[in-house]
Amino acid sequence: MSKEISLFSDYHTKENSLTNHCGLILKLLYEENPTSFEEAISSLTSTNFIINPTFEQQVRKETSVPDLVIEQKSFSIFFETKRTDWFYSDQINRHLEGFKKNVDYNILFLLSNFEIDNPEEKYQQQIQIAKSLDIILVPISFEEFVETLESVDSSDVFKKFLVEFRAYLDRNGYFFPSWRYLLEVVNCASTIHEVHEKNVFMCPNTGGVYSHRRAKYFGGYKWKNVKFIHEIKAVVVIEKNYDSEYIQWNNSNYTDSELIQEAKEKILLWDYRIEEIKNNGLQVFLLDNPYEVNFKKTSKGGLYGNKKYFWDLAKELNATNSKELANGIVKKNLSWK
Repeated sequence: MSKEISLFSDYHTKENSLTNHCGLILKLLYEENPTSFEEAISSLTSTNFIINPTFEQQVRKETSVPDLVIEQKSFSIFFETKRTDWFYSDQINRHLEGFKKNVDYNILFLLSNFEIDNPEEKYQQQIQIAKSLDIILVPISFEEFVETLESVDSSDVFKKFLVEFRAYLDRNGYFFPSWRYLLEVVNCASTIHEVHEKNVFMCPNTGGVYSHRRAKYFGGYKWKNVKFIHEIKAVVVIEKNYDSEYIQWNNSNYTDSELIQEAKEKILLWDYRIEEIKNNGLQVFLLDNPYEVNFKKTSKGGLYGNKKYFWDLAKELNATNSKELANGIVKKNLSWK
């Protein structure tokens, strides 16, 4: 059952509460300044979104020329809000089917904490389908959403609400993509020398146990210890026999061509990697800024599985780079189980 957006909503699930807060901040902006609301939607959609009434004289219509014409364009804006980037094609298509025809502006926003830099590339097929139906489909991050609202003209009262809204998103982990805090610890027993000596980690590009989440930090694990914390500059995929190469994700300011060239050079450092690429594709983690920590596993046994993710450690230590993360671990003498 639908409910009016309200300051005093009784939603209990996190996603419904999140949607209510997003709708409320837009409602407050629209009620305060429709022109600023118009500007925000225009910026988010990269269109000339005009919803304020126009006042014109002597406008020729189909059968007459009225002395004064006051008109307002129609619009429908749908939001699909998710805490993580997990949108289903079927759900998106059903939203597209739900729009009314003969409306001046039909817009569907996919609002989420996207883990990739250019989500429009991931949803290009759905964007094109929407376009064929005269619907604008735009994936936007919470960060982009807030920054756009901050950029338009608004009152001091609205700005205070926006500060609280930003704090709510940040407090609940919605404002920044989670990968920016994520430390991935990977079992590197047989290749730890690659990590420590040449700032690179490689594994087969076959999916399954070799699938990796996007992360900012990397720790090579051997003998129940992570000796160094690195930053992940990028992950480059080099297909078998160099048939193709592409960027899995880029956490740096380096160009794709620079990163691909560096990955190829890393493969050439070891004869066994040169042989391996002839038979299998490789994921090449280009690492940077190592700092020593000796982050030890204190529980019995080795690493369960081939990797472990530390989701909140960097956030808890207020770390924005590998040096700060390593210093925080050393200072607090942290270990893990």
